[in-house]
Amino acid sequence: MKYFRKISFLLISLLYPLFHFGQERINWVSFEQLDSLLAVAPRETLIFIHTDWCAYCRKMEQEIFTKQEIITMINKNYYAVRLDAESVEEITFDQSIWKAKSNTKKTGQYHRLALQLLNGKRMVFPSLLRFDHEFRLKNIQQKYLTSKELNDFLE
Repeated sequence: MKYFRKISFLLISLLYPLFHFGQERINWVSFEQLDSLLAVAPRETLIFIHTDWCAYCRKMEQEIFTKQEIITMINKNYYAVRLDAESVEEITFDQSIWKAKSNTKKTGQYHRLALQLLNGKRMVFPSLLRFDHEFRLKNIQQKYLTSKELNDFLE
């Protein structure tokens, strides 16, 4: 029993860092939070527009947005916001209240804020929008991006 405690303590202390390795995540903020953050500490903004049914959107979330170098770059340099293009939520942003067209989520019926952000462009998923510290659109990508492509987009 005496050795069991020592061995257990040793194993826990050795394995503990492995359980937390790779668990850092992107600090996604809401549009309401973004309004406050931009007012206090302006920074570039990255908006990820997606849908629930988009396989490439899920793939980016699972494979690209989980890579440590991407997480570090985004968290250090950007405010990151996710927007479900078919959301039915009411969003308060930029001194406006953005309402969905319907109270029921429907494929192909896009939230007014998503339409406004894309500024007349076709809805293609995933869409990544990069804004400068004054919230002016700098760049847009409307496709699945590999780690290298996303890294280039963010630099």
